[in-house]
Amino acid sequence: MGSFSICALNRPAFLMLMAALFFFGACAGCPLPAWSPLRPAYAASLGQLQKQLAQEQKKAAERKQTLQRLTQQERELNADLAAAEKRILEIEKGLALQQEKLLELGSADEDLRKEYEVLLAEQGKTEKMQAETLRLLWGLTSKRLAVGSRDMPDWAATDREYAWSRELYAALENYRKELDERENKLAQLLGRREKLSQDMQRRLASVNEEKSRLVKSRIAYDRRLAELRRRRVSEEAELNEIIKLVENLHVELVQRTPVDIAKLKGALPWPVNGKVRLRYAPDAAPATRGIGFAAQEREEVRAIAPGKVVHNDVLRGFGTVLILQHGPDYYSLYAFLGNSPLRVGDAVAGRQKIGAVGYYPAINGPGLYFELRFKQKAINPEQWFAS
Repeated sequence: MGSFSICALNRPAFLMLMAALFFFGACAGCPLPAWSPLRPAYAASLGQLQKQLAQEQKKAAERKQTLQRLTQQERELNADLAAAEKRILEIEKGLALQQEKLLELGSADEDLRKEYEVLLAEQGKTEKMQAETLRLLWGLTSKRLAVGSRDMPDWAATDREYAWSRELYAALENYRKELDERENKLAQLLGRREKLSQDMQRRLASVNEEKSRLVKSRIAYDRRLAELRRRRVSEEAELNEIIKLVENLHVELVQRTPVDIAKLKGALPWPVNGKVRLRYAPDAAPATRGIGFAAQEREEVRAIAPGKVVHNDVLRGFGTVLILQHGPDYYSLYAFLGNSPLRVGDAVAGRQKIGAVGYYPAINGPGLYFELRFKQKAINPEQWFAS
């Protein structure tokens, strides 16, 4: 079969197609006359559709604003949370340093304690030596007082004892002064250590308090952030639903709005992405009243303009044939479709997918046969397509 046209169909198929074209051309696709009782209802329905579309578009805009606000709040919370986390890390480092210093103080305390114990032991020895010396000196003095100087057996020994006593007293006095100085120094060290320890304890308490406050803030941030994200996800889901509804309403509005296809001459999209193998030749033998395309397997076929399905059925020898009505006078025909999910009465938007190519016998491979008709008469489609 070299070409395909409506006239080349077998008689039952041709009659069925012509009846469909005539019926829908005379009824379903024609503009309603001014006296038609259906016109007010159609206008009201169209107006309601436009109003609903405007309302859903407004809702979508409001949802987008809400999402932007929630996203900004989430960014600010993330920034605050990051700042709190940074401050907590700084505090923990400071706490580690303070704890190291406390350990150093503890070690210094131990050294001071040991030194203090040594001093106390030395002080005890000194005091014991002083007591023994005083006892000896007191015994010597008591003896002198008892016998008098005339009874002294050895004045040289007495002088030696006296000199030794004076030296001992001087040494003890010096050691006492040194011991007192060391005790004062130790007391000062202990006082400074105690003051430093108290200061560090206060700083640790203050730092721990700040850390506790920041941790509570972080927990509050996490809760607020989780709530914001939950709201954002919910708003996104609602926005997606509204967007889908807006798209469907827009498609329905476009489909139901009368289209003057005559104004689209020279700007219509091609029905399929493929190569033209058969061109419009009504005077040839056999006549070709459309265009034959060769295409890749399963290539999508799309409507050239908004319209309504007036025929979709499998014809023996011609695959699936689908006819769209565009306004009262124009029809587009797509033959040898591999599949088409549309049903008669479905509204179709321009460039909407209506099926896929099937096997086209004229080119012995996947392809599409297409016709464009004006009031049942085939016209040259190439003059209507965009270059």
